[in-house]
Amino acid sequence: MKTTIQDVADKAEVSTSTVSRVFNNKRNITEQTRKKVLKAAEELNYTPRKYNKKNDKTVKGNIGIIFSNKLLSSLIIDPFYGQVIKGIEESFRDYNYQLFFKTISGEYSNDKEIIDELIKDNNLAGLMFVGYNIDKKIILNLKNTGIPVILVDNDLWDENVDCVINDNLSGARKIVNHLIDKGHRKIAFLGGPLSHTSLNNRFEGYKRALTENNININNKLITICHPSFDIQDGYNEIIKLFNNNIKKPTAIFAANDMLAIGALRALRKLNLKIPDDAAVAGFDDIEMSQHTLPPLSTVTIFKKEMGALAGKRLHELIKGRNEKAIKLVVSVETTIRKST
Repeated sequence: MKTTIQDVADKAEVSTSTVSRVFNNKRNITEQTRKKVLKAAEELNYTPRKYNKKNDKTVKGNIGIIFSNKLLSSLIIDPFYGQVIKGIEESFRDYNYQLFFKTISGEYSNDKEIIDELIKDNNLAGLMFVGYNIDKKIILNLKNTGIPVILVDNDLWDENVDCVINDNLSGARKIVNHLIDKGHRKIAFLGGPLSHTSLNNRFEGYKRALTENNININNKLITICHPSFDIQDGYNEIIKLFNNNIKKPTAIFAANDMLAIGALRALRKLNLKIPDDAAVAGFDDIEMSQHTLPPLSTVTIFKKEMGALAGKRLHELIKGRNEKAIKLVVSVETTIRKST
């Protein structure tokens, strides 16, 4: 006679719903109960029924895509995260999960009610935190309840949280080396908050390229924008930099394309020729960078691939595979246009 789920429940002295929750990797099951059910199933040679992914259209749970409300303006005017989210959506298309989006302040004290709501949601299959400006206490608190969690464009791998990031350091190093190969030695850095892992790694790549080429790092040529880092910030900071510096830079590396576009506008305002008087390079290769005057040299990021990888990895975590956290690093490419 074929072994049933009821047989496993009887042997493990639990309910059939508990057995089902164990095999579906649901939360709120103690490790002791999980082991007892799995041992009973093994002894009875019971294999849970597998579903046919193509034919099963039942919604299997909710996937929360969470980002800080500080990124709202970026989502509207900067297509970077929009492309990432598109990749996430496409990756879950065949898995029959319901995706929902939620913005939070990113501060634990302000988001406690939202955190509690997420923890109590029995239909919540997993969470994806997109971007930066989110207190790690929020992320770790949710992960420690057993909810599968992954980060996109942020890094808490040392805290055993899965993440998908770009090879930011290598990309920055390559584009700065390109500027050096063009003969530049006074290269300014224009960046955002270094608390953001990606931006910090881009800054490290800038410094490494200079050091490897025996170029002194000049702090007067380094500008960190707070709290935002958009086109207007890039414009304002470059105007200040060129008005205040006796030894003006001959090239600018901006940590994202929005800052770089602002830098281009500032240089034109100052009646400087690009790239003859000052070259500009960015990072991200957003759509707008192809249409600037002149077109912007930058580092190309494969944004949809980031989202797709994150979606695939989160699905693995939901299914209970590969529980040890991994860091997925997506390679980048330099795209040289007329601004350098």
